[in-house]
Amino acid sequence: MNRLSKAALALAGCLGMAFGAGKADAQQADVALVYRLLQDGRMVVTPAAGTDGHAAQVGERLRNGYRVETSPNTRAALRFTDDGSILRLNPSSRMVLTSADERGVVVRTMNMEFGELWTRVTRHPGTTLRVQTPAGVAAVKGTEFVVRVDERGNTTVLTLEGVVEFFNQHGRVDITAGQKVTVDSASAPRAQPATPQDVRGAEGARGGEGGNVQGRWIEVQVRNASGQTRTLMLQLPADAVRERVEGRP
Repeated sequence: MNRLSKAALALAGCLGMAFGAGKADAQQADVALVYRLLQDGRMVVTPAAGTDGHAAQVGERLRNGYRVETSPNTRAALRFTDDGSILRLNPSSRMVLTSADERGVVVRTMNMEFGELWTRVTRHPGTTLRVQTPAGVAAVKGTEFVVRVDERGNTTVLTLEGVVEFFNQHGRVDITAGQKVTVDSASAPRAQPATPQDVRGAEGARGGEGGNVQGRWIEVQVRNASGQTRTLMLQLPADAVRERVEGRP
């Protein structure tokens, strides 16, 4: 083998390692962090199938393959570490977070097993977000929407802002603001106008920041010499917030 061939093989090997590392990083990286725990503040985090779960903590980072499940009286607010998008998981809900590389794009997937979530997605180059349900997939294009999955896997997606593309093996449809889709795994999705009651329910799913917050957290983004950005969560105790508001030292 001549020197040129050896050099070509070496270059190919380096490129393969680089792309392989990028894919591995995408799959192993943090997907989101626990931003707030509201009401009872009880959510169980299970790192992988067959392992024991533990009580979630504010500021905890959720990695690829983690399952999260809220109690009947808990809302959890999550923040995605790559683009800052926000997701709220409502009471009695369970989902699995995954991350994968697809042709150079980091795809974050929320596998919604049951329950309800609200999310507002920020467009970010090189990443995309999907919500997988038993009835199909909601592919996000930069928007605010609600997903509900009942005990039979029937799925409702309602868009409050922007556009959501929903598809399954029977078809696909764009759901624009003020529209909804209700579908099961055996049916083709069809968009229809949401009723005022539907919209009020979706806005209620958005929730607020009240309800026995487990402390206050400040999010700080720092950039290292290589240009990489990291998010730090700094806790400010609720008592300190109250004392400052009331003018105490």
